[in-house]
Amino acid sequence: MRLKEKAAIITGAGSGLGEAIARRFAAEGASLLVCDRNIQAVEALSNELSPYVPGVRACEVDVSDSASVQKMTESCMKAFGRIDILINNAGISPKKEYLEYTEEDWDAVIDVNLKGEYLCARAVSEHMMERRYGRIVNLSSSAWRSGGFAGGIPYTSAKAGVIGLTRALAKTLGPYGVTVNAIAPGPTATPLTDGWLPARRDEIVKQIPLGRVGRPLDVANAALFLASDEAEYITGICLDVNGGIAMGG
Repeated sequence: MRLKEKAAIITGAGSGLGEAIARRFAAEGASLLVCDRNIQAVEALSNELSPYVPGVRACEVDVSDSASVQKMTESCMKAFGRIDILINNAGISPKKEYLEYTEEDWDAVIDVNLKGEYLCARAVSEHMMERRYGRIVNLSSSAWRSGGFAGGIPYTSAKAGVIGLTRALAKTLGPYGVTVNAIAPGPTATPLTDGWLPARRDEIVKQIPLGRVGRPLDVANAALFLASDEAEYITGICLDVNGGIAMGG
């Protein structure tokens, strides 16, 4: 098992990509703290996975709040005595036209999708630096390359910021044996895209060289690789998981 004896925090694990990553990690032997604002969702996931994994706990968290994030990391340490992996997945994406976005919308999206990833990384960094081991995987989006499909200005801006954050953290934490990488999914069938993807599926598929929209498992497999020791010499990258719809350096 590729994650045996590893403890992972996964934010936004209540549905979509986070849930898929949790299931994939569980199959590889990881102990899991599955976290979400929707505590009922992660409790249900925890109850389902508990018979099959070494350890799994549910945790309510608001990643935009530093006190809540600190409690999350303390919960992982109490449960497992270590934090080996952080999957920064929590995100929101309100759907509005450009001029309909308010300042409050902007703040909410940036707080969750960008500041939240920073707060979670900061919270686990001291422990990882002390142990000279860690894997941080940040979820960005192909929107940072393309300018966005339907995610809107705040979402696209936040996901571009995640790339800068990833590279800065990789430089800072690399000397301590901690790798930091990002994944940029393309259009993927999740609850976050339910509001727009089904209506545009045919149009979007025509733009994807591999001929289909993404599945959560596609992203989960990428996260597994970056979180594993197989990727120990990879840091500061953005791994595109988009079927070829957006390419670039």
